[in-house]
Amino acid sequence: MEGFARSARNASLVATGAIAMVGVVAGAVRLLPWVLDPSVPWAVAAPFARGLAAVALEAALFLGWPVGCALAAFRLVESGEARVLQSLGERPGTTVARLAPQALALAAALAAVALVYGSDASAPGRVATELVSRARASCAAVRSPTTYAIPFTEMTWLCAPGREPRLVGSSLGTASAAVITAKDARIAGDFRVLELDDARVLFPGPLTVAMHVATLSMHGMAPWARASNLPAPLRAVLFALSAWLAAWLAAYSVLRRATHTRLGALLLGAVGPLAALGLVRVLERRDVAPLAFALVPVACAAAVILAAELLSRLRHTGRAASK
Repeated sequence: MEGFARSARNASLVATGAIAMVGVVAGAVRLLPWVLDPSVPWAVAAPFARGLAAVALEAALFLGWPVGCALAAFRLVESGEARVLQSLGERPGTTVARLAPQALALAAALAAVALVYGSDASAPGRVATELVSRARASCAAVRSPTTYAIPFTEMTWLCAPGREPRLVGSSLGTASAAVITAKDARIAGDFRVLELDDARVLFPGPLTVAMHVATLSMHGMAPWARASNLPAPLRAVLFALSAWLAAWLAAYSVLRRATHTRLGALLLGAVGPLAALGLVRVLERRDVAPLAFALVPVACAAAVILAAELLSRLRHTGRAASK
């Protein structure tokens, strides 16, 4: 049975690689405008590139692992080895259990990637602060006057050789028409608090008002990005558990001959992760309590079981119609 484990591992890696490639290309399309924009140095775009790579790899592992296991199980059925094993008294569940060692490795890899992406997704303001810091470092090293825009924000660094960089923005995301400059900025994880060092505020109008403070803290701001309400550690556990369930159930269903086509096996491998990802997206938009995300592995398993039942019924209906 080493051949089955090897086939499942190779199929999972190929599926993961293919899906990751699609994700990387899609992410590159989003990143390309920044890479080509001379006002955005590469060091500033790097944190966003890290996030795009993490989410692409997370989705690739989450989807590729179950798909690979389902396709490996289909090859076992197609070659007749599954029937031989079952005639010798080995149950499909026992056959799938042989994949446990590689499942542990894949689950650990998926949990690690989900933890990295979840940390950024749950506190996008921290990423924005990193963007500000990286842009400031690039600004301080310029040899001629220039400006560096900061993605996701309305902030721009004013850079000049021999002079301290200065951050400027039209209200820096607030509803006021005030123009604000500062020496540095820190953004809260949920984007609702902004702290500025050595801040100067100019209120234009019939009567111009200027203000200078050492530290300006702005609370209750409208967030520029939506923070995920799924804690990163919980995300890592749920994604690893859901992918494990999807891979096991998909391979088990194929060995039980729920489908007799490669397309059916592909569907069984993909339906669970897709259902889980969809539910995560819905729950994140509704700002539910973290406990509600316990439904994710349940939905993942239920989707595979339902798909297996539907494919099995379609297969039996097709057989009855052909007689």
